[in-house]
Amino acid sequence: MPEKSLVSKVKQNKLIKAHHNNLEISKKNLPNKFEKFEENVLKESETLLYETTVKPSNFKRYARGRIVKVKFGVNIGSEFSGDHFAVVVSKGDTMKNPVLHVIPITSKAHMKNVEIGSILYNENELIKLSQQIELSNDKKEIKKINQCIKYYQNRKNKISYACIDHLKTISKLSVLKPINEFDYLPNLKCSQEIMKRIDEAIISEYTI
Repeated sequence: MPEKSLVSKVKQNKLIKAHHNNLEISKKNLPNKFEKFEENVLKESETLLYETTVKPSNFKRYARGRIVKVKFGVNIGSEFSGDHFAVVVSKGDTMKNPVLHVIPITSKAHMKNVEIGSILYNENELIKLSQQIELSNDKKEIKKINQCIKYYQNRKNKISYACIDHLKTISKLSVLKPINEFDYLPNLKCSQEIMKRIDEAIISEYTI
């Protein structure tokens, strides 16, 4: 067998083995981070295929302190998994930069977590959405707006925390799109005071 064909066969066997491993995990019907295991594996393969096919050279620019939603996928052990909101801590991001430094957001208090308030529930933005419904006669548009209102109203009175010890570098391709064009997520940003507290916590956690 030619050497090139042999290498291809070895690669193929590794992929087949990985596929069988994933099937075994799926059969277990595990809870928590594995609940959307199949969806995450598929999404990861689609993203990698997109990256290798399209080969994007320009990316969206994200301001420091901006709130984004990230598909962290299924990770090993206690690493963050699933879809989570996160705070962008990158400085001077550009459209040529393919990665972001983010800190995942959780609803669980912890001595290392920094409280950032009920940032996901923005009353002013929700009022604007309600006003848009009153002015609209488009049923599809109203449905989309209500979808956003319902999503964020469920976060009323819920305090969020930045998980400092889970600071992570991610690909911008892992940042999820807003629910629809009425989603106010792109308008959410941590105040300078909150970012200062996050910076102080990062220094305390990662430096002497």
